[in-house]
Amino acid sequence: MSNDKIWKSNSTFILAAAGSAVGLGNIWKFPYMVGSNGGSAFVLVYLLCILIIGLPIMASEILIGKYGRKSPINSLKKISLDFNLKRHWKYLGVIGAFAGVLILSYYSVFAGIAFSYMFNIFPPGLENPSNYSTEYFSNIAASPLKLIFWHSVFMIITCMIVGYGVIKGIGRSVSLLMPILFLFIVLVAIYSSLIGDINKTMIFLFNPDFSALTPKVIISAMGQAFFSLSIGMGAIMAYGAYIPEKQLIGKTVFLIIILDTFVALIAGIAIFPIVFNNVDLSINAGPSLIFETLPVAFYSLPYGSIFSIIFFILLSIAALSSAISLLEPFTAWMEERLKFKRKIIVFVLGISIWVIGLGSIFSFNLWSEVKIMGFTFLSGLDYLTNNIMLPVGGFFIALLVGWYLPRNLIKKELGTNESYLKSFFFCLKYVSPGSILLIFLYSIFQ
Repeated sequence: MSNDKIWKSNSTFILAAAGSAVGLGNIWKFPYMVGSNGGSAFVLVYLLCILIIGLPIMASEILIGKYGRKSPINSLKKISLDFNLKRHWKYLGVIGAFAGVLILSYYSVFAGIAFSYMFNIFPPGLENPSNYSTEYFSNIAASPLKLIFWHSVFMIITCMIVGYGVIKGIGRSVSLLMPILFLFIVLVAIYSSLIGDINKTMIFLFNPDFSALTPKVIISAMGQAFFSLSIGMGAIMAYGAYIPEKQLIGKTVFLIIILDTFVALIAGIAIFPIVFNNVDLSINAGPSLIFETLPVAFYSLPYGSIFSIIFFILLSIAALSSAISLLEPFTAWMEERLKFKRKIIVFVLGISIWVIGLGSIFSFNLWSEVKIMGFTFLSGLDYLTNNIMLPVGGFFIALLVGWYLPRNLIKKELGTNESYLKSFFFCLKYVSPGSILLIFLYSIFQ
């Protein structure tokens, strides 16, 4: 890889990787998962799983990318050749790259809805703001044209950023977007803490009730920890190829995980005080918590409309930072394989992803009754990627690095002491793959 694709600053890689991890999963999914799974009990298991499952696999993906200095597929191919491994390991990169493309096709639809909410200003004097909010979301979901418009807007912005390249596109965008995201989410959290019920929120999030720990809660927390870090889809591995040579992976991964966890917890502090302060709202509202419930809460508060707009801006920024990383692995591979200009490759990929996304859009309306084996197009795509492709990718990455790569290589790249290295290998060899296998089996047979 030429030096013009390696980020000169350590902070750029950290912000890019954190941006990949911080997405709708942190700000949209994490709060409603906490609300639906017992609050602090879920949070405690989630934090533990981030450390023993997420950290080792994320470090492994960065290591592979840094060693190969190519797209995930070709980095895995290089590792296979250099260490006399079977060449089928490269198909892990193929699975990850295709998973990223498929995820982006429907991720863009939800991100587009988040974009639309930046312009959803409630008219004054509503007698029933809850009905207005529900109808607003229902009208968007029922309109293929509205969903297509916002899906298109989001995909165009994502493709423009990736098309400009690793340095000028991805590097510059994350260096701007991520600080804005951190600033906005802290602002909303401070506002919520002053206006809402912060005491009840802190108890709910940080005072564990171990009686609430059921197998379902534990599995849900494990799954959220795994998927919130963007591991198993090649995104972190792709970014690992652009990491500065002298940057040690061990400390870097800790910083990324701290930022990712910080955003998830602050998102809870931003949302729950407002929900707890309104007797008509429910913390276990599920996926509708953000799009239908929260705007109603903001409407009833001083300066609520302003902070509602700020909230959906940060939600959109989080979605955009993740979308960039979903598109990059396949783009990098096609760039190496076809030798075409990046902008042409991104244009063709973007059109392809946009077309696949139409299936998810129609699942809300025109095809809502069309099901194969009980799945709509959207739910089937979500199940295929999140319940099969990502766990398979993460499982075999853990096996590859934990069981097949030289220990000295890993120790050198981690830049850590022997006692930590032993814990790292134990988690990578046994805990991480065992936990992923448990998540996989649970999702298949539940």
